Amino acid sequence: MARISKIELNRQERKSAMIPCYAITVHVASFRFGFGSIQQLKECIEYFSRKTHPSSRIPAKVLAADLGEDWRELRGWDVERWFERLPLYLLEEPKRQKVLKALTRALEIAEQDKILPPTRREANRLALRRSQRGKG
Repeated sequence: MARISKIELNRQERKSAMIPCYAITVHVASFRFGFGSIQQLKECIEYFSRKTHPSSRIPAKVLAADLGEDWRELRGWDVERWFERLPLYLLEEPKRQKVLKALTRALEIAEQDKILPPTRREANRLALRRSQRGKG
């Protein structure tokens, strides 16, 4: 059974006032996922909805287009993306289905209760609005 909880980030855990005050954690299959926006949660659901995954290699042309011609200095060869750091047992079919079910339920809760902002940009906008409200 998955445990889905909403946690409030205190000032020590937040790096700036622009990060949302709440996060959702989903504990399933002996692993804990943490999300600060609905967009992050949807990306994770999309990843776990696929049974097979394409190569994790990124073509040099794509990196050069995203980061510029000096991408080799900006992005070392040892940099991993979030999904490359997941334990492989989560991709086994029974666990993948459990994770997908738990993440989908967490998305329903987050959208229904409006716990998380839809995107990081929206989180920044809401935090700015809160700080302006406090000054005036």
